[in-house]
Amino acid sequence: MFSGRQFCRPRRRVFYIFVFFICNLLFVFLCISEWGYNDLPASELNKSSDHHLDYREFISHTPERPRDLYQYNLSLSDSLGVVRKLPTTRHYRCITQPYNLPPPFESNLSVVISFHNEARSMLLRTIVSLLIRTPEDYLHELIILDDGSEDVTLLDDLKRWMGSVFWARDHLGLILRRNPRRMGLIWSRNRGASLASGYYVLFLDSHCEVNEGWLEPLLERLALNPHLAVSPLLDPIDPTTLSYRKGSELLKGGFDWSLHFHWLKRQLANHEHPEMPYQSPVFAGGVLMMSREWFLKLGSFNSFLKIWGGESIELAIKLWLCGGQIEIVPCSRIGHIFRRRHAFDFPPQFDQELSSAQETYLHNSKIIAESWLDEYKNMFYALRPAARRIPLDHTYDEMQKLRRELQCHPFEWYLRHVSSELRMHFDELSATGTLRNEDRCLHATQNDTHLILANCYRGDITQWSMLGNSGQLANQREYCLGVGFRSQIILEPCGRNESTRKSQRWMRLGTQLLHAETHMCLDNPLKDRLEMSTCRSNAASQSFQFALEMERQT
Repeated sequence: MFSGRQFCRPRRRVFYIFVFFICNLLFVFLCISEWGYNDLPASELNKSSDHHLDYREFISHTPERPRDLYQYNLSLSDSLGVVRKLPTTRHYRCITQPYNLPPPFESNLSVVISFHNEARSMLLRTIVSLLIRTPEDYLHELIILDDGSEDVTLLDDLKRWMGSVFWARDHLGLILRRNPRRMGLIWSRNRGASLASGYYVLFLDSHCEVNEGWLEPLLERLALNPHLAVSPLLDPIDPTTLSYRKGSELLKGGFDWSLHFHWLKRQLANHEHPEMPYQSPVFAGGVLMMSREWFLKLGSFNSFLKIWGGESIELAIKLWLCGGQIEIVPCSRIGHIFRRRHAFDFPPQFDQELSSAQETYLHNSKIIAESWLDEYKNMFYALRPAARRIPLDHTYDEMQKLRRELQCHPFEWYLRHVSSELRMHFDELSATGTLRNEDRCLHATQNDTHLILANCYRGDITQWSMLGNSGQLANQREYCLGVGFRSQIILEPCGRNESTRKSQRWMRLGTQLLHAETHMCLDNPLKDRLEMSTCRSNAASQSFQFALEMERQT
């Protein structure tokens, strides 16, 4: 008879063998994940046996900088390796449907990537994900522009690394340029387009990851309309965890009257599937593809715009008004890191009331307003009065000439046919902009907890909008001016029901603000003291003037 101990020995052997096998599998998986070459085709690798060390050597020269400089997790980016598998975020029908593509010789692609102080691992992941997930026949050239980064050896090291790993791509054009001083994203992208020789040009940010099958859906759409500009649907990459998430097909690009970009919600029309391309008033500035000839004919990005900011809005308005269209194509997916704030500095400007970032953006926005908004530029100036003081070093003759040559529509056409949300916002206002009392303006402090009178030209001065239907007086954070217990002036979330709206309803009595429920007027009897008091004719302390009045005052 077998004893219990003898009976258990074979089971123990099987258990140990199983554990050994699992540990080996885990070791291999961890190595592959760390190296990051798990979906890099073998044909793309040279004869060297240790590409992992090549990658580590390349990223080891990233300059020592403060941890928050890049606005994403640098150590995690370095550990991910040069490429990683990404989740499939496009609809299953995008994978199964055939694409009707033009031949490569008449639709080849130049990719322009410009950057300033990007981490080496993030830049390399952007480039390699593009190279291995783009059909070779269509990828004509890669143009990389370093906009005066502090990492002065990056391009030389990058050229050597790509030469050792992608040696078989001898037909792929590679153009590397470095600006001796910082010229800005806008100037660099224009330079890249001027160097390009492909039929199409793709502008790609340097903190992206290209997903599988991204190009074919875009090419199919562009082949149908030479004046079309397309954008993939951008999947967000979390800057802290670098997790890759699915972007929403129910968002489109838009902007407000301050000329700031916003994502706008959209609803699917009847019989519209989520994977179908859809029109968008604006594209997110990081990723765009269009005919290079059409881009140059439109004047490229406006060359008078400085550094960064507003270029995507300017080009989008120009596209729509001058015979083009913009589409977002959900079957095409590219991951993009949306950083919480700028990862770079702006050059100092002349206005001490504004930060350099604020002034640069206002400068660029003023060019857009003066070039394209026609009479609606008054809406912009009402919300951004500081822009009036910013000098511009050019005239608008060149832009007006372009508008005549291309027979561009007036901006009113854009409001009616492209951006109904922007038109709706304009139509629902009776007054908007800064709210001035003598030489100062009504301002809500940062947390919307206190009201003061402040310099009207400070960069963050509160913008107020008086809604025609409800009579509510709202700021840009959707807090409304109301009157509470014992006639105390309060700021509270704008009400949606009638009872809340009643305490937030105001009427214009000349330049006075009359509270409809208490029949009292907003008053400033002493410096920085706001209160409700009996309305008095011609009282200067009760005179509050909006930057822009849409309705005649009673």
